[in-house]
Amino acid sequence: MKNTLVVVTDLGCLKAYRLENNHPTHIPRLELIEEFKSADAHGKLVDAVTDLAGRFPRSGGVAGASGAMSDGERHNIALEKRKRLVRQLAQRFNALARRPEVERCLLAASRQINHQLLEELDPQVRAKIEKNVPADLTKADRAEILRHF
Repeated sequence: MKNTLVVVTDLGCLKAYRLENNHPTHIPRLELIEEFKSADAHGKLVDAVTDLAGRFPRSGGVAGASGAMSDGERHNIALEKRKRLVRQLAQRFNALARRPEVERCLLAASRQINHQLLEELDPQVRAKIEKNVPADLTKADRAEILRHF
């Protein structure tokens, strides 16, 4: 049986298992080899942003005129945060799947990040993925994870 890496992930958590199926008469089982939880994924925006609304003067109108203050636009902070988290998950997955003993991978990523995660993976890692399930199985027990694959 091939050495198989099973990875389940959502935006804030990645769990990697080794699939043990050495004997044809035994039930396959998953052994947890790494669990990664991103502290950034569960943080609030107010913890990451230090400037308050109204701290920057609004430009527009007559030069030198005092008046209203800017609202401090967010400029897609949530989108950038999501991209960084997906990139971070892809780096973890790449490091695990590049190991020489890993011959194939099974991936279950939440539907919201599945496509983005696949795009961020290295081509040689992407080639090792035999089955990709667009579902969030990070809170599922090991038997349920096996049923999806």
